[in-house]
Amino acid sequence: MSAGGMKVYFQGETGEKDKGIALLCDMLGLRLTDGDGIKVALKKSEATGLTVSFDGAEAEIAYFGDHHLFRAIGLLAESIGAGDESFEIREEPQFDTIGFMLDCSRNAVPQVDSVKRLLRYMALIGMNALMLYTEDTYTVEAEPYFGYMRGRYTPEELRECDCYAAELGIELIPCIQTLAHLESFLKWEASADLRDTHDVLLVGQDRTYEFIDRMVGSVSQIFRSRRIHIGMDEAHGLGRGRALDRYGNRDKFEMMNDHLSKVNEIKEKYGLKPMIWSDMFFRIGSATHDYYDVEAVVDESHADRISRGTQLVYWDYYHYEQEFYEAMIRKHRQLGSDPVFAGGIWTWLGTCTHYDRTMKCSNAGLQACKQEGVREVFATAWGDNGAENHLWNVLPGLQLYAEHAYARTLDERKLRRRTSFCTGISHDHYMNLDKLDDIPGIEVDHGDSSNPSKYLLWQDPLLGLFDKHIDNADVAGHYGRLADLYRDQAESSPDSQRLFEVPVRLSEVLALKADIGIRMKRAYEYGDRGRLETIALIELPELLLKVEALRISHRNQWMETYKPFGWEVLDLRYGGLTARLRSATDRIKDYLEGGVLCIEELEETRLYFDDRERRGGAGTDYFTTYHRIASAGTMT
Repeated sequence: MSAGGMKVYFQGETGEKDKGIALLCDMLGLRLTDGDGIKVALKKSEATGLTVSFDGAEAEIAYFGDHHLFRAIGLLAESIGAGDESFEIREEPQFDTIGFMLDCSRNAVPQVDSVKRLLRYMALIGMNALMLYTEDTYTVEAEPYFGYMRGRYTPEELRECDCYAAELGIELIPCIQTLAHLESFLKWEASADLRDTHDVLLVGQDRTYEFIDRMVGSVSQIFRSRRIHIGMDEAHGLGRGRALDRYGNRDKFEMMNDHLSKVNEIKEKYGLKPMIWSDMFFRIGSATHDYYDVEAVVDESHADRISRGTQLVYWDYYHYEQEFYEAMIRKHRQLGSDPVFAGGIWTWLGTCTHYDRTMKCSNAGLQACKQEGVREVFATAWGDNGAENHLWNVLPGLQLYAEHAYARTLDERKLRRRTSFCTGISHDHYMNLDKLDDIPGIEVDHGDSSNPSKYLLWQDPLLGLFDKHIDNADVAGHYGRLADLYRDQAESSPDSQRLFEVPVRLSEVLALKADIGIRMKRAYEYGDRGRLETIALIELPELLLKVEALRISHRNQWMETYKPFGWEVLDLRYGGLTARLRSATDRIKDYLEGGVLCIEELEETRLYFDDRERRGGAGTDYFTTYHRIASAGTMT
């Protein structure tokens, strides 16, 4: 991503975004001058579209919003850099808000510099809103255990991010939780009086609303935006813990609405306009408690109690049919809200981003939003179970949302070209990351479900809880070829080196480890002592070295991007893996030397994990929870 040092200067209506323009020019390799080089005339337009034109000597940009201006600068640099002697580009924005919600609560809290880098990229592609999803990773006055040892942001850090975002025409919107998903805070005894269940606040008591007041007040003082996302999704334990003892078996809808009303009083005190996730209203109205039940019925009296000033956020990362999204959007409107749509970039299954599923679901969802006239859309990227994935793997997903946002229908060829230009890394190279979970032998569409690169990394070599899934697959050959592929891609540029080093190391580990349990058990059952000795004395020691190389690469990547807090969880996983590899060596040696008569772990018959035999093959499901992958034993 470089315009090769091209000189430019801007004249006209900059919208007081001179600092942002300078930041973007630096990012693009443009040399900003006081009057030398290509003149770029800027013109504010009353129309919502954007136009970029170049006649070979001078350029003109007509834009409506600040984010349109920044996108236009990128389009200009791309086209001139590609050698286009003259051109005119017209784009028609489809949404008022095109944003991103980044999970900062699953151990990985991005450094301020990482947030700034993300904001520059978002500006370049024409996005105008960012939410940092912070459950307990921001500072709340008089609550020292809120975000304790979790890398919480200080007020000064968030204020710095907010100011930087404003320079780039991006609204930084606080995104917190005011009901559920607060397990990391509620686990402390200091918060016991706030706890209903392990992750849900006790509603209906003054102490809870005093606490929420301080939560909302803390972010209100920091962010210039007067919008706030107050969460309230997946509150499955609402009213089922201490609240049940205190209030009895109350109607969940009444509890939700009473709580929302009290929280809305707090947000009104601070002059804020709230958004909430919509799923609990639909679950309560569904006979099967399913969010995506299009037959769900929300009683009109309950619907009328949902504050008209509250925007419902419809989140859906799962469906492939445009018609389904359209039906759900219409269901939301029946609740009196023009919904915000939140799709997903599938980052939460391990180190691999599932772009196949991301594309299918997002294309259907975003096209439905255009069809139904939804004006605000967000991409989300979650870090479930330890944030093993890397922040910068999301960029092609953001590009997907941006290209949808500026065209009535997606131009896939333009998407590939724009991704390569804006990231500096080939779009196809990014898409090859999918191959980590696209192994031979998968019988179902891997984009639907499977994440073998995670469960084959963390599963115990002696126990082999997932060995049955890959028994007939050439996993060693597959990951060996991937290591070569990613190594070649890493040589493309310094950015590629940083991005693909971990996939290279992971592939090298899995080329040896993925089927080592199968080979170990087979040699044991056949009485092949020579093969067992080779595994114990050569392969397992080599694997230990490769795992350590992976750990170091992963650690370096983390420390360059995130705060150090949270890395200890992955360190413990790597440490546990290396300890079990050593134990496997010891067990085989003990057996070969006559210290034990058998290896009991290898005597056990391998089963499909969690009775998935009826579906068969490696692609039966995805498994995101480390403690279930690593052992059948109890870890708590």
